[in-house]
Amino acid sequence: MKKGFTLAEVLITLGIIGVVAALTMPALIGNYKKTEYSARLKKFYSTMQQAIIMYNNDSGEIPGEWESSENSSEALEQYWNQHFASYFQNVIRQEKAVSEGRNAFIVYFGDGTKLFISKGGTIDLRYDVNGDKLPNSNGRDQYVFLLKNGNFSAYNWIGDIDGMESPEGEDKYTKDMNDRNNILRLCKRSTAFCSQLLLLDGWEYKPDYPHRL
Repeated sequence: MKKGFTLAEVLITLGIIGVVAALTMPALIGNYKKTEYSARLKKFYSTMQQAIIMYNNDSGEIPGEWESSENSSEALEQYWNQHFASYFQNVIRQEKAVSEGRNAFIVYFGDGTKLFISKGGTIDLRYDVNGDKLPNSNGRDQYVFLLKNGNFSAYNWIGDIDGMESPEGEDKYTKDMNDRNNILRLCKRSTAFCSQLLLLDGWEYKPDYPHRL
């Protein structure tokens, strides 16, 4: 007689496979996101740095100063087109917008990412590693950068730390932007500082990265 699996045995096996998949899939998806986001952040950071160098070589000027007295989406568009557009080869569209109550200009890239440009105390850049997809939240899929006087950097606006109270029982925050423990605590407190944490970690998401992707 030929022996085979009973229907009950097949169902039990499928149930076990389903449970294992349910337990492992979130971790696999999370690891995939970390790898993908890390690669996109590295590429963006490197491309911006190269664009600044190339613009300086081509024009003899250092991008980063705001030449216009007008803080409008049109002025932001002019700024981007003058200083950076020719050094980015994968732009698929651009549009004017208002973001968080501020005039902004948005650049969409062919890899599904996008860049918000606005002006505050510096020229503020917010890079979204998955474009229009949710959650559209700082520290999770959006990361803040600054551009001033040709200095392109992860968000490290130390003026924000003045008066920022640390949790009870913890050391005070410092203005040392290279102290990883300090930046990790600041990233937990204010997601704007998370790009600086990732920069210190080589754009990799370490196990103690405090925000879910």
